[in-house]
Amino acid sequence: MFRREEVEKILAQARRMDPQMEINGAARHQYRLSPPVDLAFVRAVEEKYHFQFPEDYVQFITEVGDGGAGPGYGLCSFGFYRTEAKNSRDAKMRDSYLCGLSRGPQLLPLEPDDLKEFCISEKEYKQNPEKYFAAGSYNLDNDTPHGFFHLGTYGCAKDYGLITAGERRGQVFSCNIESGFELEAGSFQAFYQDWLDSVSDIEQFQKKVEEWRRIRNR
Repeated sequence: MFRREEVEKILAQARRMDPQMEINGAARHQYRLSPPVDLAFVRAVEEKYHFQFPEDYVQFITEVGDGGAGPGYGLCSFGFYRTEAKNSRDAKMRDSYLCGLSRGPQLLPLEPDDLKEFCISEKEYKQNPEKYFAAGSYNLDNDTPHGFFHLGTYGCAKDYGLITAGERRGQVFSCNIESGFELEAGSFQAFYQDWLDSVSDIEQFQKKVEEWRRIRNR
């Protein structure tokens, strides 16, 4: 279980070490958490669309922060779904997407011959072939896999999200533009803790800042 004050201490240290927000994505979230969202709102959306988030994610967005500092460009806000859709088409796509969260995704294990089609590194695949999959079914209204709740993006057309139904419920996967899926963590808590650990490791974090500074100064 995360506590907001403990997470904020780590983020304050990160801001001191990366004041110019040079690490990729940091300028977007600025190592700051958004305010939590109401639990009643989360439960109302779950009830309306017949799905249920894992409790570790619910605890985070209702007690720690509903979006903000996180991997890549940061975590998206679930409170977004309180906003009005821009038009009827967007409203229909939003409803279809949320309805799709009640269905478990069909993730098919990748074989070596599939790697180029799904833009998966052969080297990384050989290290952990059991981590790589392709989506076998999609929501036709918005071209997204069923049961994949979008948490954020790393950029370069690679997003990450939470599985909300089926046997892999609670796991976090990344997904590239070719619909190649990679298992990132067994739970949201493990996923976010991995990122916090990388931020709180002073020596490694400083090296990362310096590396991105060199890249930006080329």
